[in-house]
Amino acid sequence: MRLALVSFGSPFDTSSWSGTPYHVLAELKRRFGDVHVIDTPRLDDLLVRGSALAPLGLLPAREPLVGAWFARRLSARLETIRPDAVVALAAEAKVAGLPARWPLLVISDSFFGNMVNYYEKYARLSRRTLDNGEAQQRAILDRGAGVLLSSEWAAATAAAHYGLPRSRFRVAPFGANFEHDPPPPPPRPNTAPLKLLFVGIDWLRKGGEVILPVFQSLRARLGDVELHIAGCHPPQTAGLAGVIHHGVLRKENPREAERLASLYREASFLLIPSRQEAFGLVVAEACAFGLPPVAADTGGVGTIIRNGVNGLLLPLTATAEDFAAAILSLWSDADAYRAMQAAARAAFETRLNWRAWGDEAECALAEVTAPASKPLALTSAGRR
Repeated sequence: MRLALVSFGSPFDTSSWSGTPYHVLAELKRRFGDVHVIDTPRLDDLLVRGSALAPLGLLPAREPLVGAWFARRLSARLETIRPDAVVALAAEAKVAGLPARWPLLVISDSFFGNMVNYYEKYARLSRRTLDNGEAQQRAILDRGAGVLLSSEWAAATAAAHYGLPRSRFRVAPFGANFEHDPPPPPPRPNTAPLKLLFVGIDWLRKGGEVILPVFQSLRARLGDVELHIAGCHPPQTAGLAGVIHHGVLRKENPREAERLASLYREASFLLIPSRQEAFGLVVAEACAFGLPPVAADTGGVGTIIRNGVNGLLLPLTATAEDFAAAILSLWSDADAYRAMQAAARAAFETRLNWRAWGDEAECALAEVTAPASKPLALTSAGRR
């Protein structure tokens, strides 16, 4: 099967979207071999910068002129490549205007309607931008494109928002983004120090206001507790005893990648009580190292964590004391703590890796390239 891959963010850049386009391309090449990338890195970079205008009500990527430019550019390339299918990764704005003659599989962590009703940064989008975004999304659904989403939350909310049956959307969690799978880890002991790990850039959105009091509560009870922070340097944590900052660790830099891996190996828990999280790649990455993740049940995180099995998933309304108590309870039970580590690694090996994702992607591509069937149109309830 010959494929054309279109993504928002270059699949040749391992830093783009935490490496997800890069790993999608690698898995598609491993399975199909004949994969052609239609890359527009300069314009993508401009549009990413333009997303900073969201608080002012604007998203340049959703403008019709931008969509028309992409449709012309991509159509010309597709005529040369002549693929059996087009795969669009988080690139609905790029492919919404493509001719229906090209079978299309859309891959994302969420649809437009889900995102704007979920992430606070989109709360002020103008009616024009909302209408433009919805028009792009409806065009993709109305043409009968295949849809592969990374979580049950994304599928269920898309079905409800667009008035379509849940069966219209396939689910395949993204894999942990490592060049090579980490080897199976030895069991961690439940002995001091207890090390909490946070990995992320957006401290506040990812639960910083909960993380700090959790750390302080555990430190007051146990004494020997550390909080390791990678990806940001929150001013609230500067100079605090027991808090260690590691800065931004880039996977494309071998030394920094190894430092990040060592943090996953040496931590006791990943603590990431995000307020909004469409998927949560660092949660999947923690599982690859057998590191129990502790998170809030929001967005797509519930597809990664099965509460009490491969991690702790608390309600979004849980307090810092609730998180501290849950961590302390597990930490105090050596057998349960060891079993959760094993289950976290098993979750990675069975469902949170790119090979498992590729199985679903291959089935979805078989569907979109099969003899045409009548596409499911949106109901009036879905046209919001």
